[in-house]
Amino acid sequence: MSINRKEKIQQEIRRRAFQRFDFLRDEKLKVQHTEHTLDALQQVTGLPRMELETIAEEVRCSFEVYEEKFFSVKNQAAMVLGSFGLLILLVWLLIIWLF
Repeated sequence: MSINRKEKIQQEIRRRAFQRFDFLRDEKLKVQHTEHTLDALQQVTGLPRMELETIAEEVRCSFEVYEEKFFSVKNQAAMVLGSFGLLILLVWLLIIWLF
C-alpha cells in the first residue's frame, strides 16, 4: 500500500469518527431539549409527566408519517404522472378549441 493511500485512509477514518461524534452529540442535545421542554410544560400545565411524554410521542409520530409520505418515491411518481396527465389534458383541450 502506498503512503499516500494509507494517509487518505487515516483521514477518512478521522472524518467519519468526527461525523459520528457530531451526530451523537446532536441526538443527545435533542433529547435534552425535549426533556427540558417537558419539564417546563409539567410545571406550567400541571399535567402528569406520562401524559406529556405521550403527547410528545404522538407529535414525533405525526411528523415521521408526514415526512415519510412526502418523500416517498411512490408519492413523487404519482405527483409527476398526475401533473403530466393534466398537461396532456390541457394541450388536448387547447387543440380542440383552436381547431
